[in-house]
Amino acid sequence: MTSVFKITVDFQNIIGKIKPVHGFNNAARKTGYGELLADFVDLHPPVIRLHDTCGFYGGAHYVDIPNVFPNFDADPENEASYDFALTDAYIQPLIEAGMQVMYRLGVTIEHAPKKYHVYPPKDPEKWANICEHVVRHYNDGWCNGHNWDIQYWEIWNEPDGLHPNIEPNGPPMWNGTAEEYYRLYTLTANKIKNAHPDVKVGGYSSCYILGAFTGERWTEGPTDYFTNFLSYISAPATKAPLDFFSYHGYLGRNYLGKIEKEYSFVKKTLHDFGFDATEIHDTEWNTNIGTYETQDKRTMYYINMRNNYGAAHAAGALYEMQRLGVDCAMFYDAQLWWEYGCLFHVPELKPTKTYYAFKQFDRMYALQNAAAVTCPQGLYACAATGGEDMLGVANVGDDDVPLTFDVPGSARTRATLYETSADYTNEPVWSGSISELTALQYTVKSNSFITLCLND
Repeated sequence: MTSVFKITVDFQNIIGKIKPVHGFNNAARKTGYGELLADFVDLHPPVIRLHDTCGFYGGAHYVDIPNVFPNFDADPENEASYDFALTDAYIQPLIEAGMQVMYRLGVTIEHAPKKYHVYPPKDPEKWANICEHVVRHYNDGWCNGHNWDIQYWEIWNEPDGLHPNIEPNGPPMWNGTAEEYYRLYTLTANKIKNAHPDVKVGGYSSCYILGAFTGERWTEGPTDYFTNFLSYISAPATKAPLDFFSYHGYLGRNYLGKIEKEYSFVKKTLHDFGFDATEIHDTEWNTNIGTYETQDKRTMYYINMRNNYGAAHAAGALYEMQRLGVDCAMFYDAQLWWEYGCLFHVPELKPTKTYYAFKQFDRMYALQNAAAVTCPQGLYACAATGGEDMLGVANVGDDDVPLTFDVPGSARTRATLYETSADYTNEPVWSGSISELTALQYTVKSNSFITLCLND
């Protein structure tokens, strides 16, 4: 006999605020400088991180320090040394749409055999000075610039990212020592904060904070890159601010537990080194769900990112980050032509099933208040209340789960249930009164998520 599980939501018990974990790396637009897709704007992303922007080597003209300051031997005090034109054009529509920006100071990833920009700068103090001028351009109007109040400035990306089974061509992001990165971070963070005390600086966008996927399994790895970094920037002689720490949390099939493992480790380690006020950001994540019985596993990653597998895992991941208290997160990636850009089908630009996981969470984010929810083991859930009451439930397993709903003390009168699964894409599948809801038994299908909306 199949067990029936119950989920209980107390919308009168507000347990905190809904966190801005539904941000993205980059934006969905037809070209790097083109108009944002209306459906993308309709997600109201709270933050857009600029990394790998517009393709390999930052499209040669976007965001990366070698792109905005193309001749490293030039004078950083001379406005003519900088080329902000296309990066300005990329950022402006984001600001106009009300999105915050996280500007990654560094370079785009290089997987190819020959590396061009992933080496430590030959003059790290000069590099730090260049970065401070980039902040000045976007926040203080320098060099025919802007007053956009960009708050988050991330120093480099994945300097720890190397595993020989994954990167046979060598380090794709930092071809230097750990100590060289620590010094670059310290110089740059202090340079920016001394000139712009109101902005937030951070890093280092760890690639493997606790380990990595090698072959078909997640393997815990060394953590001394992180602890040595914190030791370095907390030592009196090399002290540096860390307003936020960023790491990357790509997920495997049926393994959302990795989110809690990584977040808990980061939080405890920051605490151990006295960084309790440091925000915790997951600046890259995606679902990476391979069906390993196929020959082309990597292709299946990209296919599954767009279908009900990816949608269920994305919804569950958002709920877990909210439950744990991740301060901010950015999905990788929103660009249309990128393999990881799984929000839209190209070329028709129709939203994928995964798009609706973010659409649902944005609707809960607008309600602001997180409500207490008790969820059966094996499912993931998030509840929010404000102008309406909402509940999201994700099933990332291979078995259907029969579910009943308990909403004690709800003052709402009507309920509507939406489903995103192999059969439905954010479609209403049931509606009725609150009393009918509490008598309902609904099966949450494998690899699906549902949305329950309660209204007056």
